[in-house]
Amino acid sequence: MMERQPQSVLIVDDALLYRRLLAGLLRQWGYTIFEAENGEQALALLAQETVSLVISDWEMPVMDGLKLCSEIRQQIQDRYIYVIVLTARDSVEDLRVGFAAGADDFLPKPVNQVELQARLHAGERILRLEASLASKNRHLSAALTQIEQDLQAAATLQRSILPPHHLRQGDYFADWLFMPSAWVSGDLFHLFPLNEEAVGFYCVDVAGHGVTAAMMSVAVARQFLHGRTVDPFLFDGAAITPPAQVVRILNERFCAQHPEVTSYFTMVYGVIDRHTGKGRLCQAGHPTPLIVNATGEVREVGEGGPPVGLLDHLDWEETTFQLAPGERLCLYSDGISECESAEGEMFGAARLETLLASLHGHALAALLEAVEQSLSQWRGTAASAADDISLLVIERQHGLKRETKDET
Repeated sequence: MMERQPQSVLIVDDALLYRRLLAGLLRQWGYTIFEAENGEQALALLAQETVSLVISDWEMPVMDGLKLCSEIRQQIQDRYIYVIVLTARDSVEDLRVGFAAGADDFLPKPVNQVELQARLHAGERILRLEASLASKNRHLSAALTQIEQDLQAAATLQRSILPPHHLRQGDYFADWLFMPSAWVSGDLFHLFPLNEEAVGFYCVDVAGHGVTAAMMSVAVARQFLHGRTVDPFLFDGAAITPPAQVVRILNERFCAQHPEVTSYFTMVYGVIDRHTGKGRLCQAGHPTPLIVNATGEVREVGEGGPPVGLLDHLDWEETTFQLAPGERLCLYSDGISECESAEGEMFGAARLETLLASLHGHALAALLEAVEQSLSQWRGTAASAADDISLLVIERQHGLKRETKDET
C-alpha cells in the first residue's frame, strides 16, 4: 500500500477561535494548514498556493461559503479542489442549493472529529483519482496529437500519388475532384500512357475509410505503377492487356498476397485508342461510368461485376465504347451518389447525371468546381462527407490548345 502523502488544507471561517481550534486538530493529523476569514481571502490564497482541500463555513461576511464554492468552480481550472462546507443547516433544500453551488460534502457544526477525519480521507481518495485521471488524459492528449500529426503526414504522402491536375495525353484531357472523408482515404484515379497507340485510366475505391483503406489504395497504386515498369502486365510488348484480364490479375494478386486482409476495392479500368477514340473498360463493383456528349446527352457505359479482392477465381466482362471529339467520360466513386443531405437523402446517380448534363458547356475546371459546390450545398452543415468523394473526367478534344500537363 502506498504511503499517504500529506495534503494541504485551507480552513475558511470568520470565527478566529473556531478556525484556530480546527487548524490545530488538522496539524495533529499531519496536514499543512492555510487559513482565511472569508471567501475573498480564500480565493486569493488558492490562486497562490496549490491547495486542493477546503473546509469552509457557510455563513461568513464579504463572501459566504456557497459563493466561494461557485467562484472556485469558475476560476480555478488547473486542478480539482474538494470543498467541505460546515453548516448548522440540515434541510434537504439547503443541501440541494449547496451541491448546486459546487460543494462536495457537508458536515454539521460543531464538527465531530471522527466524522471530519473520515470525510477528509474520502476527499483525499477523490483527489488522487482526479490526479490519476488528469495524468491519463494528458497522456491520451499527447497520443492523440501524435496520431493527428502522423495522419497529416500520411495524407500528404498519399496525395503525392494522386495525378496532377490538367492532365493531357495527346487529344485527351483529364481533371479531377477529390474530397476525402478523413485525413486519409481509399480513393484513387489516373489517366496515363500505355504506349503510342493507347492511354489507360482507372478509378478505384477501397472499402472502408481511414488508414486501412489508405494503405490498400497505396498498394493498388503500386500495382498500376509496376504494371507499366517493373512487371508490365498492363501490356505485353505492343499488345495491350484486355481490361478484364487486368482486373482478374489484380484480383488473383490481392487474394493471394493479402489473405489476412478482409478489405476489398471496387474499380473501373479501361483503355482508349489515341487515334480513333474507341475504348474498352471493365467495371468491378464500381458505379457505372457516364459519357456526356457535346449537347448534354448522357449514356452509361459498363457491365457491372463483383469487387476485387473478395473471392478467388472470379470473372469479369468488358464493355466497348466510343469517345467522340467533344465528349467526356466521367468516372466517380459512390461517395458522390451516396452523399447525404441534412435530412438523410442521398444525392443519387440520377441527380449527378442531370448535373453533368447541365454542365456540358463548361470547361473541365469550372465543371469540377460546380460539382464540388453542389455536393457541399447538398451536404449542408456536415463537417465532412461520410465517404470519400472522387470524380475523374476525361475529355476528348481535337486540335484545341489548353493549359495542360503531359503526363508520362
